[in-house]
Amino acid sequence: MAERIDLFRRALAGATRAIAKDAEADVVFASETAPASGKTARVPSPGPALEPKLVAEARGAADAVGLRLRHHDAKLHAAHAPVDADARAVFDALETARVEALGARSMGGVRENLTHLTEARVRSDAIVRARNAEEVPLATAVGLIARERLTGDAPPKAALSGLKLIAPWIEDKAAAELDALALTLDDQAAFARLSRRVLEDLDLASAEDPTEDQPEEAGDQEEGEQGGNEDAPEESGEGSPEAGDMETRGEESEDGSADDRGSEQMEMGDEDALAGDELSESVFASPGRRNWDLAPATDYKAFTMRFDEIVEAGELCDEEELGRLRAYLDQQMAGLQNVVTRLANRLQRRLLAQQARSWDFDQEEGLLDAARLARVVVSPGHSLSYKIERDTEFRDTVVSLLIDNSGSMRGRPIAIAAICGDILARTLERCGVQTEILGFTTRGWKGGQSREAWLAAGRPPNPGRLNDLRHVVYKRADEPYRHSRRNLGLMMREGLLKENIDGEALLWAHNRLIARPEERRILMVISDGAPVDDSTASANGGSYLERHLRQVIDWIEKRSTVELIAIGIGHDVTRYYTRAVTIMDADQLAGAMVDQLARLFESP
Repeated sequence: MAERIDLFRRALAGATRAIAKDAEADVVFASETAPASGKTARVPSPGPALEPKLVAEARGAADAVGLRLRHHDAKLHAAHAPVDADARAVFDALETARVEALGARSMGGVRENLTHLTEARVRSDAIVRARNAEEVPLATAVGLIARERLTGDAPPKAALSGLKLIAPWIEDKAAAELDALALTLDDQAAFARLSRRVLEDLDLASAEDPTEDQPEEAGDQEEGEQGGNEDAPEESGEGSPEAGDMETRGEESEDGSADDRGSEQMEMGDEDALAGDELSESVFASPGRRNWDLAPATDYKAFTMRFDEIVEAGELCDEEELGRLRAYLDQQMAGLQNVVTRLANRLQRRLLAQQARSWDFDQEEGLLDAARLARVVVSPGHSLSYKIERDTEFRDTVVSLLIDNSGSMRGRPIAIAAICGDILARTLERCGVQTEILGFTTRGWKGGQSREAWLAAGRPPNPGRLNDLRHVVYKRADEPYRHSRRNLGLMMREGLLKENIDGEALLWAHNRLIARPEERRILMVISDGAPVDDSTASANGGSYLERHLRQVIDWIEKRSTVELIAIGIGHDVTRYYTRAVTIMDADQLAGAMVDQLARLFESP
């Protein structure tokens, strides 16, 4: 019997390591769920008989630990967490819902295990005994509501009576922010900022961050100088429904430098949150309070989204291979780099010229104009002269580059796209313009696990998209260039580039921009063809993906505050996008990118 328990424990530890992508993660049994010790999860023992219900709960507890090790940064969480204990408990509950939703949405087995874990948590929670709204733990209620928003899973039956006592009040206060949580699911910093807005709506805490560190210098430093991020335990708030969960570790930075402070500041400065009150037809009512209809009205759908993934570039290969791929990219593009750099410098001069300070002189009040003091000394009858700085017309801006990672881009086009994105990000960073670099492809050719699921279901008609999406984050908007430089080499990896489903990728990049705090948001799409996925086209009609792309573009161009531009490589994209240019040779890409951005920045 002891051998069976030990075998189960080893299997559980292996699954936890796989989910966490951490070879040091381990699992030990305890009488009940307890905080982790380092990377060792303490989960409730299933007993000598390995009772199925207890086994499922143990699996759920282990999966929850694996997901927190993989998706949760303790330092970032602590930096955004409120001081008040009640507010902290709700904040912790929202983060637990985010981390577990990432696993539940991508892995069916994990979803089932986490459902059992949620039921076990609720059994010992005061929500099952509450007789009025005051007796319902707010953290538990908000966590269950957020879980349902993010995964679609209904709350456990045992919690329904207590949840009904307080849910209407929560919905009335914070429905808009809770609806928007899914937009920032894959970005902990943006999710944390939006969680602070939820707390503000519930009258628990201010939406402002508790601490504001100085931003990290983003100048041209030596490219090998990169920051690290040490592990740190998370402080658990009292009364939090996940107080029995394990301690978490901060995600390690891509590089091994000792610049811990720089890495922490990079993460703390990550994407601002999406929030909102009421939807306006064309613009948001106020820059500080935003809401957005998540997608245009369309008959487009996906047969299943279980196998889709949004991944960081570093998760698709190890550090050594990423370094080799970056070196190969530099070698391939050595000749073009000087040309792109000259073009980027031209763009930089234009941007800096717009940001130059200007003054109005001979004013009655303001700052004393030292240049006019000599006039007063010579003629004491002259009054003192003052100057006032003019308000700059250059708006706070973020630029997102969405690069087609389809198989047709293989070779010189993808290499040039990568190096152009690299130098453009460095240039805009010097000018104080945030830049995000994203890629889109699929996990397989001609359909993946989605197609297999469709076949197993008996080939129902009009199934919608039948391939597994892979959206890649090469550089986050608030991430310094030097931390993400190597990531762009991933585009050189054999086997990465497959099919392209542009409509959903465009929505994904658009919604990431909407969650940003900048006043001006620019989305540049680089592609070499129309959407292509044979399995989807054969089951839904050849124009299915193209029709959805047109609907998404029309919706963004007419209803969104995001400015959309496109560059087609050897493919006429002007038939899709209103603001677009087509180039016939990939070598022209750098000039086209700089020209398009320069026109945008120079436009009123």
